[in-house]
Amino acid sequence: MHLPHILAYFSDLVAVTAGRVVAETANLPITELSIDSRSKTLTPFPLFFAMVGINHNGHDYITEAYNKGIRQFVVNHSCNYSIIETYNDVNILAVTDTLEALHQFITFYRSKYRLPLLGITGSNGKTTVKEWMHEWLSRKYKTVSNPHSYNSQVGVPLAVSLLQPDHEYGVFEAGISQTGEMEKLARLIQPTHGLLTNIGPAHSQGFQNITQKIEEKLKLFTSCSTIYYCKDHPLIDLTLAQLYGKVLVNWSFHNPTADYLVTCKRLANQTTLQITRSTKSNTFVTPFQDSASIENITHCLVYLLDNGFDPAQLQRSLLQLKAIPMRMTLKAGIHRCQIIDDTYTNDIVSLRIALDFMKQQQLTKQTVILSDMLQCATPDHHLYQELAILLAKYAIDRLIGIGPVISHYSPLFSMSKTIFFNSVEAFIAEKPSFKDETILVKGARSFRLERVVQTIEKNTHGTILEIDMHAIRHNLSYFRRQLKVGTKIMAMVKASTYGSSSSSFELASALQRHSVEYLGVAYMDEGICLRKKGITLPIMVMKPTDDHFDAILNYHLEPEIYSLALLDELAAFISERSIQPIPIHLKLETGMHRLGITERELDQLIRQLQHMPCLHVVSIFSHLAASQTDVHDSYTCLQVEKFIQMTEYIEKHLSINPLKHILNTNGILRFPQFQFDMVRIGIGLHGVGVAPTIRPYLLPASTLKTTISQVKSIQKGDSIGYDRKAIATQAMTIATIPIGYADGFSRSFGCGKGRVIIQGHACPIIGNVCMDMAMVDVTGITVKLGDEVIIFSAAHSIDLLAEQLGTISYELLTQIGPRIKRIYYT
Repeated sequence: MHLPHILAYFSDLVAVTAGRVVAETANLPITELSIDSRSKTLTPFPLFFAMVGINHNGHDYITEAYNKGIRQFVVNHSCNYSIIETYNDVNILAVTDTLEALHQFITFYRSKYRLPLLGITGSNGKTTVKEWMHEWLSRKYKTVSNPHSYNSQVGVPLAVSLLQPDHEYGVFEAGISQTGEMEKLARLIQPTHGLLTNIGPAHSQGFQNITQKIEEKLKLFTSCSTIYYCKDHPLIDLTLAQLYGKVLVNWSFHNPTADYLVTCKRLANQTTLQITRSTKSNTFVTPFQDSASIENITHCLVYLLDNGFDPAQLQRSLLQLKAIPMRMTLKAGIHRCQIIDDTYTNDIVSLRIALDFMKQQQLTKQTVILSDMLQCATPDHHLYQELAILLAKYAIDRLIGIGPVISHYSPLFSMSKTIFFNSVEAFIAEKPSFKDETILVKGARSFRLERVVQTIEKNTHGTILEIDMHAIRHNLSYFRRQLKVGTKIMAMVKASTYGSSSSSFELASALQRHSVEYLGVAYMDEGICLRKKGITLPIMVMKPTDDHFDAILNYHLEPEIYSLALLDELAAFISERSIQPIPIHLKLETGMHRLGITERELDQLIRQLQHMPCLHVVSIFSHLAASQTDVHDSYTCLQVEKFIQMTEYIEKHLSINPLKHILNTNGILRFPQFQFDMVRIGIGLHGVGVAPTIRPYLLPASTLKTTISQVKSIQKGDSIGYDRKAIATQAMTIATIPIGYADGFSRSFGCGKGRVIIQGHACPIIGNVCMDMAMVDVTGITVKLGDEVIIFSAAHSIDLLAEQLGTISYELLTQIGPRIKRIYYT
C-alpha cells in the first residue's frame, strides 16, 4: 500500500497555533485536511477544522465526522466538548478561531517548500489564466494549482495543502471581497512571482473605491521577485510603480514604453499576436477572437516568454488551447439521465469535489467516465491505487475508463461494472448504454471529453439558459446576513423557480443543502415533483384546490388557506377521514387585495378552526403590495400594522403561537424591523428584480444565450420577416438566431425595441420576432455562423432589458420556454 504524504504531526499543529489540547490519544500524523463532514476522506489520518460560517457551524458535525473515521479535530474554545465524553481515541485542539488556526497551520506547511510559485489575482480572468498557466507549465514541470476556483480564505489553504515534495512549480490564484483579506492569503501562498489580470467592478462592495481595491489586491505580491501586468490600465500601472518599482514586467497593446509590445490582428477564424521585446519578436496564432481571451492569453505568453519557454513549443500548445468552462455543469442527458460535465480538470482533489457533488443528486445509479490522469506528481501505480480506493469509498456503480494508462490499471478497480477504452473514438464507436443514472464525465483536456458529453446529452436547440449556483449561494448568504438571529427563511421556488428550471428541483436541492427552513410553491403538482425528487423540506402550497387534498396529505405538503370557502372544503374533506393533524398556513388580506382572509372574516375563521382540532396553524402571513419603492412606505407600514392586529387577535382567541411572516425579497432589506419569525425570498435569490439600491450587493444568476444560425446580406429595399415590418434603407447584414416567442423571446423585442449582445456590440432585433427565430442587424460587425449571442447576463442586465421593454424581469424569466436547455454551474 502506498503511504500517504504526511503534512505534519499533531504536535506541530499545537505548536504553530498555540491552541489548548483538550484531548490527545497520540501524536498522530496529519495526512489531509477536511472542513466538510459530508466529504469522503482518502487517507488514514485526516484533520477536521470545525469552521463557522453565516449558514453553518462545523461543530454541529463533529459526531458525523467521527463516524466517518476522523479522529483529529480543531474546534473553537466556545465549543461544547461533549464529544470527549463519548470518545477516548481523539485528538482535539481548541483555538480562538478555527479559520485563523487553519491559516497558521498552512503558513507553517508552506514554509517547508522552496519552489517557483506564481500568484495570480485580479477582478476577472484569474481562474482562466491559472488553468492555462497550469496546462503550459505542467508540460515541463510537475505542477500544483488550486482545484477549480479554490481562491478564498478557506479555499486557498486547502489548495496549498496539496503541495508535495515532488512538485516543481506552483500556480495559485487568490480572490478577495474586502480589505484585510489579501495579506492573509499572501502569507499562505508566499508567491515568488506575481501576475495581475485586471481590475474591474466585480466584487467591489467591500472597498471604498477602485484605488483601495487595487492596493489591497497588490498585497499578494509583497514576497515576489517579479510582477507581471498589462500597462494599458493606467491606475494599475501607477499604483504598481509606486509600490513595487523595479520588480515589474509589463506589456501593452499600444504603449511603446512597455517591456513587451503586443500587436493584435483579428482574422476570420483566429487572432495573431506579435509579441516584441527590444529587437526580438515572436508571432503566435490563437483560435480566440474575444477581447477577454486575448488578454488572458497574452498574460500567459508574456510570463512564459520572460521565463525562458520555447516559443515554438508555446505555439504548438496554443493551437490546442480550449476555452475553459471553469465550473462543473449539470445537464440533461439521454434516457432520463443527468450529466455532470467536469471535463476541464482531472486530478484526485477535483475528482473528490465532483464526486461529492454527484452524491448530492437524487438518481441512485451512478456512473463515472474518467480519462487518464496526466501531469500528476504521484507515480502511476500509486495514483491509480488511490483512485480505485476513492471510487470504492463513493460506491460508484460503474466506471468507464478512457485512455491507455487507466486501462492498464483496470484490475485495481473493484466495482462490479467496469469498461475501458484506449481512446474517446473507441468509446464513441462502442456506444455504451445509459438510462436513469447520474453520469460524471471528468478528464484531462487533451482527451477532449466534451465529445463524450455530446453523445449522451439530450438533444436541444442551440439556446441555453445558464444558472450560476455560486451566485444563488452568494445571494442567499447576503440575505441571511440581513436577518436577526433565529429568523427563518422560506424560499419561493414557484413558476419553475422563476424560469430557471423545468422542475424547480435543482435550485430546491441546493437550498435544502444550504439549510433554508421552508420552500414555497404555487401549485400542488410543483410540490409533488419536488417530493419525488427527494426534497424533504416543509413545502407550502399557495393555491391548493379541494380535489388535491388527498395528494397534499400523501406527499406531506402544507396548504395555504386564503379564504373561508377553502377552509370549508378542507373541513368537508377531513370529516370523511380519520387523519393526522394537518399543518396549514393562514393568509391574511392586509391591502394587496388579491388572496387572503379579511378582517371582518376573522371571527368566523376562529369559530371554524376551534371545531377543527386536527388543523395545526403553522404560520400566519400576508403579502406586501409595494415594498420596493419608498413612495408607498406609509402604505406598507399600514399593512404591517393591520397584520399585527389581525394576527394578535387570532393568536389570542385560538391560544396559538405560529410563525409570522410578511416580508418578501425587497421588504427584507427595506423593513428589517418587520422580520417577525420568517421571511420569504423569491426572485432576489436570482440577483434581479430588486430595488436599485440593492442590486450592487447581489450577483445575477442567469444568462440566456444562443448562437447565430445564418448570416446573410440584403440590399436596400429588401424586407425582413413577417408582415414586412422592416425595410432595409441601405445594404445590411442580417444574422438569424434560433430563439422566438415560443421560447419566451417576446414579439415585443421586435422592430428595434430589443437588443442582443454579439462580440460586445448591442445589436437591434429587426423585423417581427418569429415563433422559433429572430433576425438581428449586425451591419458593420464581422460575425459568422456559431458566434455567441447574449440575450441577458450578469454583464447585460435583465432588469435594464425589462425596463426598455416596459415590463419586469419576473416576466422575462418566467416566460423562458421548457425547450430551452438549462445548464447549472456549481
